[in-house]
Amino acid sequence: MNIYYEYALLKTKMAELEDKEAELRTQILEEMVKKGEEKIETAIGSFKKATLKKWNYSPKVAELEEEYKARKVMEQNNDLATYVEQPSLRYTPVKL
Repeated sequence: MNIYYEYALLKTKMAELEDKEAELRTQILEEMVKKGEEKIETAIGSFKKATLKKWNYSPKVAELEEEYKARKVMEQNNDLATYVEQPSLRYTPVKL
């Protein structure tokens, strides 16, 4: 097996695993909510229901973000911003 094929196969498997993990996470959370459990201890580890904050900002913050993005582009276009180039790899799978 050559390294290109191995890499492509690994990327495909990782995507499948991430999808399965997301599906299982949803199922576990739904089960915990239904049972009213905050934490489940198992032989392989503990699962704890957590709460994450999702912030919604005022229109002023959105305006400031747009100004910030525009300023970044202006500095890039006027050579005020600097950059460093580094090697990277982009993989695009064949469309089946």
